[in-house]
Amino acid sequence: MDIIRGIHNGLNNKNIRFIFFRYSVYIVQFAASLFIAKNLGPYILGEWGFMMLVNQYLTQINFGTPNALNVKLATYEGKNFERQSEYFGNSFLLTFLHSILILILVLLALFINVPVFNKYDFYNYIYLVAFIAVIQNLDVLFIHAYRVKNLLKPIGLYQAVMPVTGLIVCFFWTGKELLYALLLSQLFGYLLSFIVFIYYSPLKLELRLKLGIQKDLLKTGIALLLYSASFYFIMIITRTFVSYFFSVKDLGYFSFALSFAQAVFLALDTISFLIFPKLVNRLKYKEGDELFRKIEYVRSNYNLIAFLLIFCTIILFPVILIFVPEYSDSFKPFALLSISLALVSGNFGIATLFISSGKEFLLSRIAFIAFVINFVLAWVISAYSSAYYMLCFAPLITYIIYSCLLGYFYNIVFLKKRDVNGIFSNLDVRLIFPATLLILAVMLNNMIAQVLAYLSVVLVNWKRIKGLSPVFNSFINNPSLFKI
Repeated sequence: MDIIRGIHNGLNNKNIRFIFFRYSVYIVQFAASLFIAKNLGPYILGEWGFMMLVNQYLTQINFGTPNALNVKLATYEGKNFERQSEYFGNSFLLTFLHSILILILVLLALFINVPVFNKYDFYNYIYLVAFIAVIQNLDVLFIHAYRVKNLLKPIGLYQAVMPVTGLIVCFFWTGKELLYALLLSQLFGYLLSFIVFIYYSPLKLELRLKLGIQKDLLKTGIALLLYSASFYFIMIITRTFVSYFFSVKDLGYFSFALSFAQAVFLALDTISFLIFPKLVNRLKYKEGDELFRKIEYVRSNYNLIAFLLIFCTIILFPVILIFVPEYSDSFKPFALLSISLALVSGNFGIATLFISSGKEFLLSRIAFIAFVINFVLAWVISAYSSAYYMLCFAPLITYIIYSCLLGYFYNIVFLKKRDVNGIFSNLDVRLIFPATLLILAVMLNNMIAQVLAYLSVVLVNWKRIKGLSPVFNSFINNPSLFKI
């Protein structure tokens, strides 16, 4: 009866339906990724990966406006609808300015012969990539508005249309023609979403320039932009070094590994996406022991689920290679990148506390230090290694250092503790040890060590794994968990 009641509650919980929908989309996305990889081949997939890399630069270097808007909307939710509309309109104006800068960069690139652009035949697609980035940036603003209002259907359309259209075009084209068709399908998907977003917008779009709000958005946004380096730019810069120092085919292998490593964390990313506005709102008004209990609860469970995810998917990755055996060289980078992303996911609770407490600039400085460390590591590894997958150690080491710094400053700022142990307080030995053993097993192709890694993560964390049941029950049976 409890199982039946749980299923019934889950079906009536629109947030759970959204998570299941995201996984349905993921199945389509997974199929599309396999078809794309198969129909493009490693070399042209490398060109596609480079275009997505440029797109990441154009969409992430955006003054931090979307992230700032998200925080401001969450802060004013339920208190001041007019203020929300003002922030929404002014963030739209900032994004429009960013779009102009993108078009200026395109014009400059056309006048300057950039060697790496020629290497990836990028000039033939530069206009499409630029327009995709412009529309995508505008879409993201609306997504944050719908997200705070917990209106999930339009967001579901946005997240579904690209994988669906990407899968469809795979049945009609291959090679370079497929590459062009994929770009057109993305442009169509983002434009369709933009039209829907405007029509059903939960906030009035008032395009009235207010310098005070612009300044506030930029102040918060720049800090959050630097902070986002810990999530995006570290991987982006690693991908950039692969694209520059290694072959187009190597970038294809790397892109394949990274895309599946990121897909592994779809569940956690979806839950983070849903609860982040509420967590910002709630943590802002919590104090004392209650606050730290909530942070520890989020941190412990996120860490455990993240590492369990990577252990499950690394053992299943060879199954994927049955369908695309030409990407067997992607296994080692996939394992390294997956563990790197698990380290990031475990910091979700503490990072959100820094943001909700107005410590964005401290968080951004920590992230910037991590970014510099990753840049130096990637540069050194590129200079002394002939194997592209060795570059994956750069983000892995960087995220370990980032976790240590975040834990150290969490102890100083919030717990008022200054000791050496604080440096390692954010690293869970019960998860780090099995993960380290798994890395060694994968790098040395040692199956015995890999089995030992799996046994150790289960045995050492067995009680915690059983303790996840109440967490999942709370997600299923408590819809208000996702509301501000």
